[in-house]
Amino acid sequence: MRVLVLHRSCSEKRKTIDDHLYSFKRYVKDVEFFYCDVYFKVPSFMRWIDWDGVIIHYTLLGERFDQRLWKNIFKGLAKTLPKTKGFKIAIPQDEFILSDQLCELFRLGNVETVFTCASSIDYETIYPLEKSGLKHRISTLTGFVDEETIEILESLSKEVQERTIDIGYRARNLPYWVGAHGQYKGVIADRVLQAPNPFGLKLDISTKYSDVFYGNDWLKFLLRCNTTLGCLGGSSLHDPDGTIRKKVDEHVRNNPQATFQEVEKACFPGLDYKLHLFALSPRHFECAMSKTCQILLEGDYQGVLSPGIHYIELKKDFSNLAEVMKLAADREYCNEIAENAYCDIVASKKYTYSAFANQVIDHIRQFSKPQKVKSETNISVVRYLLGLHNRWRIVYTRFLMLRNRSEALLRRMAKKTLVKLGLMKR
Repeated sequence: MRVLVLHRSCSEKRKTIDDHLYSFKRYVKDVEFFYCDVYFKVPSFMRWIDWDGVIIHYTLLGERFDQRLWKNIFKGLAKTLPKTKGFKIAIPQDEFILSDQLCELFRLGNVETVFTCASSIDYETIYPLEKSGLKHRISTLTGFVDEETIEILESLSKEVQERTIDIGYRARNLPYWVGAHGQYKGVIADRVLQAPNPFGLKLDISTKYSDVFYGNDWLKFLLRCNTTLGCLGGSSLHDPDGTIRKKVDEHVRNNPQATFQEVEKACFPGLDYKLHLFALSPRHFECAMSKTCQILLEGDYQGVLSPGIHYIELKKDFSNLAEVMKLAADREYCNEIAENAYCDIVASKKYTYSAFANQVIDHIRQFSKPQKVKSETNISVVRYLLGLHNRWRIVYTRFLMLRNRSEALLRRMAKKTLVKLGLMKR
């Protein structure tokens, strides 16, 4: 069995992205995976093999956030996917925005199954069958427990032997077009930092981009934390064609001090919370793996985490914040909560990347049609050409970055000139 995985290299190197992307070849046996880094379209030589399955990964589908780039990618995929044989599935994320473009791609590319972060209540909102052409919509999580990460944490724990931070947190303030739900990531940080601290808790909380940790540095940070803050990811606002995003961005540009309520009233009145795309993030599993006690905003954590057992619950109105701070100071209680999470979520092996990857491949096996085995010569040639193709991606990426920087510099110079000539407002 041979499966083609279409993805795109990510400049922001987060381990959870690679864990998800390469879980198929790490944990699925008796299947040969061909990973193709897509620049604009699937290379024509990939059609020399009749694939049993084709997986379109979220690293590629996520490029729709850059509409100028996505226009070329969409055009290429819409042209080449129908000609690429194999049972096609897509694994998107951040489906609250530009979902119409995903639906159109799925319909044109003959994609039959989507593994979505949405629950069944939102299937028809995000992926209506008549618009997407999908035959199967299956709910999944954004991330899982990774066995390799557990081994890394065990090694790092020898280096980080003491939890010196009582409450730690790293997040970024999300734009208003994510909806009210998305604002909680920043709000929770502000409210805890402003709260009275009678127990003298050591806080390391930041929403600054410069304070973000990557790779093993993030895991070390978790190992230094007794507790960490968190909430459900996702969005409460559906923006199928990107119109709301454009309105919000323009309004904020013209009114930089505008509050969320003011922007909502001006740009999307009455539309928030029509979507229920609230999802666990990979961070929840990383905390469980590192045995870091979680303080989470109240919500339905997809049946995986339970309040008072796997995490300390913080009310959305922050009415119990003082009590939560007191519990955070109780190291014994926090250790008990962390141990519960580790046993039920990590040690149980219910939520592993291995289980996820095999679920996807089993689905392909169930519905894919037997493909003719072409000559080994063709397969060897494709392997070689694919290796060249993926290596060239590094050169291409550097060229693209240089070009974008040059264009940005020229735009700034042009605007300054027009402002000086009085032809453009500052």
